[in-house]
Amino acid sequence: MEGDIKFEIGLTVYKTSGDNGWSISGNAKRSLTVKEFDCAYDFEDFIKEKINCNGVEFDSEFCQFFAYTKTKARAIKFATDIEKHFEKIRKLLE
Repeated sequence: MEGDIKFEIGLTVYKTSGDNGWSISGNAKRSLTVKEFDCAYDFEDFIKEKINCNGVEFDSEFCQFFAYTKTKARAIKFATDIEKHFEKIRKLLE
C-alpha cells in the first residue's frame, strides 16, 4: 500500500484501516534473526521478552506477526527496535 514503511527484517508498518491506529506485521527473515521461529507466536513471545512493548498490542496469527500501536511514531520505533536487537545479535556472532 502507498505509505507503507518496509523494514529489511521483513516487517511493514502501515495505517490500520477503519480506525486511527498503526499496524506492524510480517514475517521476520531468518537470515536476519539468526534464529528459526516455528511460527509467528514464537516470534511474538521472543519479542515480548527482548523489546520494550509499552503501547503495543499483539494479535499474531500462527503464520504472521501482528502488532498495533496508536501512533505512527511508536510503530516505527517498535519495528526499528526489533531490527536493532537482531543486528546486535548478528554482530555478537561474528
